[in-house]
Amino acid sequence: MIRLTAVAVFLVTAQGIQQPRLVYPRLLEERSPDGRLLLHLHDDLTLNLRKASVAASEFRVLEQEDGREVAHLFRGEELDRHLHEDEKQLATVHVTQTDSGVQVEGVVGPYHRIQPMPEMERSDDGLIPHMIHEIEKKEMLDIEMEPRGLDASRIGERSYGTETVPDEVIVELFIVSDSLHFKHFDTTVELIQYLCVFVNSVNLRYT
Repeated sequence: MIRLTAVAVFLVTAQGIQQPRLVYPRLLEERSPDGRLLLHLHDDLTLNLRKASVAASEFRVLEQEDGREVAHLFRGEELDRHLHEDEKQLATVHVTQTDSGVQVEGVVGPYHRIQPMPEMERSDDGLIPHMIHEIEKKEMLDIEMEPRGLDASRIGERSYGTETVPDEVIVELFIVSDSLHFKHFDTTVELIQYLCVFVNSVNLRYT
């Protein structure tokens, strides 16, 4: 999990939010030769999805139960089972295929998210309705703090001379979800799946 510490943040709404868009996702190609899914959302957006993986093989969750700290272990491959990404569209979604249809949930680009609307009426050909919402954009001002210790050193681009830098670095993250945040999710697994989308989206933006 990830621990996030806010130093100083000021929030200001940047502009009005667009109205949600009703869509009926459908698979155009269930598995291409390279293992991708071709998912049509609307005329201007089709995702070319590949499998994504972000959860550790042994995913550990600490919860407070009756004043006691209790550890729960989840299998990372189960959490990642339905996780897909489109690296060009910067999309990360959970795609679930059942006999009743395709359900998609996550982010479908830098500025929009998608969620199923099972309570709404299906399309004439039986597709499950979904809503695409604009992600609210807010102005944020962060204060960068310099180390105060006398022995603190600044790490620069050439700090390590000619030493080889690895192409890939695996970072272990620790996230704290308080009661106000957790109340938006029905189960712990739903929270974890949300965090998997969030972390994978960060990976896509900065790799």
